Amino acid sequence: MPKQSIIEVLILVSRYVFVIFIYIFLWAGYKGIIYERKNEIHGYNNKVFEQRIFIIFIHVFSFIILMASSNDIKEIEEIAKLGIYSLVFIIAAIILTSLIYKKSDAILWNSMLFLMDIGIIMLQRLDPEAANRQIIWYGIGSILMLFIPLVFMIIPRFEKFEYVYLMSGWILLLSPFVLGEEQFGARNWIFIGKYSFQPSEIVKFLFVFYLAASLRKYNSLKDIIIPTIMSGGYILVLVAQKDLGGALIYFLTFLILIYLRTSSSLLFFGGLGGASLASMVAYKLYSHVQVRVEAWLNPWKDMDYKGYQITQSLFGIGTWGWMGSGLTRGYPKSIPVVKTDFIFAAICEEFGNLFAIGIILIFLLMILRGVMIAIKCNRVFYSLLAVGAINLIAIQAFLIIGGVIKMIPLTGVTLPFISYGGSSVITSILIIGILQWIQSFYETREEVEE
Repeated sequence: MPKQSIIEVLILVSRYVFVIFIYIFLWAGYKGIIYERKNEIHGYNNKVFEQRIFIIFIHVFSFIILMASSNDIKEIEEIAKLGIYSLVFIIAAIILTSLIYKKSDAILWNSMLFLMDIGIIMLQRLDPEAANRQIIWYGIGSILMLFIPLVFMIIPRFEKFEYVYLMSGWILLLSPFVLGEEQFGARNWIFIGKYSFQPSEIVKFLFVFYLAASLRKYNSLKDIIIPTIMSGGYILVLVAQKDLGGALIYFLTFLILIYLRTSSSLLFFGGLGGASLASMVAYKLYSHVQVRVEAWLNPWKDMDYKGYQITQSLFGIGTWGWMGSGLTRGYPKSIPVVKTDFIFAAICEEFGNLFAIGIILIFLLMILRGVMIAIKCNRVFYSLLAVGAINLIAIQAFLIIGGVIKMIPLTGVTLPFISYGGSSVITSILIIGILQWIQSFYETREEVEE
């Protein structure tokens, strides 16, 4: 059989294998939760192991297809190197997280690694140089994450530093006005040589830590006045920087934590009403918001300009249907900013819509695990911190996936763990690290303090 025919058969088979394996991965995760609740450790460990086997299988199979689809020997060697490096990263991450976070949530780790692996596969398909940089960002984020337990053990009472979080956040958030440059319509980037980062990504941590520390002392409505004013200030700064996606993430995180702490439906729905009015004002003030809303309402009216991004995304999602074109057989590079904002559309095109739904379900699995961690906490600070952390992931994933499939207007945020990016990727990894620390160590901390 000719080489090309073998490749075509391999890709055809992969369209079904990838879909089957992502749902087996999900089933193993949900089955593992059932075993965990029954305290059946052996069954839980088996499901965790199965998930890891599926991650490695999809990784190896994908890189075999990527190599087989190339006729350039040098390119094949580069693909093989990245495949090996990223496989070593996955295995090392599994081992090191198990050693350092001894009581951590293995299903949450596996979900993160699955998404990161899909990210590296898609970036290799879209932009090999970006894929090589991404694996470095994954490594940096993971190394920093491994130090989280040490930092938390050295500093005894993180809830006591609310004003440190607040002032540090203000300094970082205001820095783009002095040092920043405008990119994609938002002035929230700082460039250092050929590298850039978004201070607002770092401030996400400080924001959640500040809210958890300040709201833990809630006794009456007057106790939320200062946190509300400070949160409003953060959000207004982001709006001034034209980072409306970031502003929305901050606002929804604040609103959810306020509701959980006060149980006030009036505050919650009042906040949503206020956000609706603010959105109308933003539409009037910012031309790029007007373009995004008009493109969302009717992208077909101006396909060559205002609606170009979303129409190309919808073409990519809809052309190949449920099973996709097969890895390397689609045209995802025709989608604008596909490495960052629209990578979910590229996944839909080549892996298929069934696989993409599986990606959404993995995010839901991560959210479920985050909520379960929050429920286990017997101290308000850690509970609020866990909810705030997982909400950052959940809201960001909803905003970008919703924008890509035309459920909501585009907001310009990235897909956690999958999209290309330095500060965004590192932040997402550290968020999971904080959740895992809460899961692993807060009980030990309680025993020591008592």
